[in-house]
Amino acid sequence: MTPDEILTAFKEKFGAVITDSHVVERTVGTTAPRPVYDVWIEIPRAQLPAAVTYLCDRFSPHLSVISGDDLGDMVAFNYHFAVGWGERYGEITFTIRTRVPKDDFHLPTITGLLPGALTSEREKQEFYGITIDGIPDGRNLFLPEDMTIHPWRKDLEEETQKSVKRIVKWEERDG
Repeated sequence: MTPDEILTAFKEKFGAVITDSHVVERTVGTTAPRPVYDVWIEIPRAQLPAAVTYLCDRFSPHLSVISGDDLGDMVAFNYHFAVGWGERYGEITFTIRTRVPKDDFHLPTITGLLPGALTSEREKQEFYGITIDGIPDGRNLFLPEDMTIHPWRKDLEEETQKSVKRIVKWEERDG
């Protein structure tokens, strides 16, 4: 399986719904350098469950993590998968990106497809303040239940800095 085959399969299935796509090639290793590939697609959030379902049905992925990028009036959520894992030098990272406006801040859960997504979804609820529709367990994992701030939101930095001391042990020593 090649990155182009994966991308072509998604383009054939989802067509114009894909708002952006690209493949990044990097070289890793020093004694025997070899290429590794990152495939990215961007879709509207309404298509997220369908895209993850297709990925699961066609490519047997492993969900690595869900990350986020605060872009100002919206947050881009990146669902990072590995496909071809277990095949020596055959693993390709595949990321499904979807942008969510902060004035309509919710996403559908994918835990029905990949139960392991629960930890990442719960983390995104806590740190970004997004609502994950249908999440089976929405309790906080990292922050106290009564905490109302969302530390990864750029528009809430002033409020966050009042409530969270961002210092590590070595900084105390040097202060």
